[in-house]
Amino acid sequence: MTPPISRRNLLLGSTAAGALAWTGVPAASASAVGQPFAAEQPFAAALDYESPAAFAAAQSAYLAIDPMHNEAGLYAWGEAYFMLGLLRMYEAYQDEQYLRTFEERAAHVIRTTDHARGVKDYAGRSGKVWRTASNYTAGHGVLLDGAGKAAIQLRWAGTRSAESTAEVLNVSGDTFDLVLRNPVTTTVVTLRGVSLDPGAATYVVPAVNAAYATAARWTAVDLRKSPRRSGPPSAGTTTFTPQYYVFAVHTGQVAYPLARYARMVLKTPGLNRGARRRKALDVLSAARDAVAFHDREYQTRPDGGGDYVWPKGAPIPFDGLIQPYNQSQGLGLAMVELFRATGEQRYRTRVNEMLISYRAGLTLEADGAYVWNYWPPYSELGRGYSREEGLSEYTPFYPASRQREDISHAAISLEFVHAAFEAGIDDGLGQDMDRFAATFRQNVVRSATEIWYRVDGTVDAVPANAVQCARWMPYAERDSIVHEQTLRLYDAVQLVPVQGSHALGIAYLNWAKQQGWLNQ
Repeated sequence: MTPPISRRNLLLGSTAAGALAWTGVPAASASAVGQPFAAEQPFAAALDYESPAAFAAAQSAYLAIDPMHNEAGLYAWGEAYFMLGLLRMYEAYQDEQYLRTFEERAAHVIRTTDHARGVKDYAGRSGKVWRTASNYTAGHGVLLDGAGKAAIQLRWAGTRSAESTAEVLNVSGDTFDLVLRNPVTTTVVTLRGVSLDPGAATYVVPAVNAAYATAARWTAVDLRKSPRRSGPPSAGTTTFTPQYYVFAVHTGQVAYPLARYARMVLKTPGLNRGARRRKALDVLSAARDAVAFHDREYQTRPDGGGDYVWPKGAPIPFDGLIQPYNQSQGLGLAMVELFRATGEQRYRTRVNEMLISYRAGLTLEADGAYVWNYWPPYSELGRGYSREEGLSEYTPFYPASRQREDISHAAISLEFVHAAFEAGIDDGLGQDMDRFAATFRQNVVRSATEIWYRVDGTVDAVPANAVQCARWMPYAERDSIVHEQTLRLYDAVQLVPVQGSHALGIAYLNWAKQQGWLNQ
């Protein structure tokens, strides 16, 4: 790890090497939405990122996307950030235009829950939440038997699941060849002479499951109630259909700004009246309903901690396993605000349990900084697990995954810790706040206009990753380097905002400049 640079060197540092000192990844890969960096748009006008005008530009760009649902994750990773940005702009300037826009967006997301749209998840539930599919869920393809009835469900539990195919070839007697393809991997799985007969040595279900690998996540199950010998499928290609699932972290991302708005209005005498009070109560109800949808997924630990656990059999990678810190804490964020708005202790209890779990994975370095892994060290992914343990249907086994957390996912965890501190939920969080601020100074800052991607000060951060450091801004109150470094970085890359997270980053720069923490 490169030694951290001093505040003096940062403030006096030269950028003569160029506005973009990034290495390793070409700028063209910086964003999946649009072309967000001025280095790619030479005629883009420079923005004063600490101005309401910059946020207005970001707002206009985000609203042009016009997301209507969360099925590609646009609410979780776009709308939620934009809504939080509106609240941070209100805290910065006390201008009610931001609350009015928030109220419009909140009404939109509430009108487009699964329940309101009349759509269902994989289990047939139509909750007051926001389902997803796309790259987040497994895809299913079904092999028909000789009579045209559904026999075998083939599954790919990885990205681009809808682009998976299963080709039946060389049908002969009761056997056939099966070729499985997915564009994520160049490995094509070819199973020769397989059968639909459970009694055959070449029964297709164990043959597919034996082909599973961590980079080729093929599995299969028999859909027949009484599997028996039947005619083979006809030759041809089966396409896959992505399944629908409601992720706790997606719900938390959206419910957090909803609950925060409700608390702000209901606990602020100047706002808690008339139509706005009625809106706040409706928004509060929506946040409560959304959080409650995931109650069955929560599990406590013997050490007093708690985590959200994906249901076994859910059509997602890592079903049946403990979720990473940031995903549990995404829902924890909403619970902090629900506790503040309602005073109900059950929300506080869960937040405290999540804090216990988080502390179990934090390592304090000699320089006072915290580092931690993406997966909790006590989780199945933290230690690795075998097929024989029978923990997951869609990911039957997986090696230990001990990579350090990245700055973007870390921002969810740090927003959670800051929100809990703000709510007075844990008396020891003040010291933790200082240590997370030290993580930014010692491990995230790389040079005057660069940052590292991981919280241990490793891996190059391309601009699309780097600009997410703005979401660490709640810690600017503890150490102004968070604000200073983020502003230098934004100026260096000349971000042209096109995403919800860009709007939030700009809102946070305004918030820090105006010391928005004084108005929370």
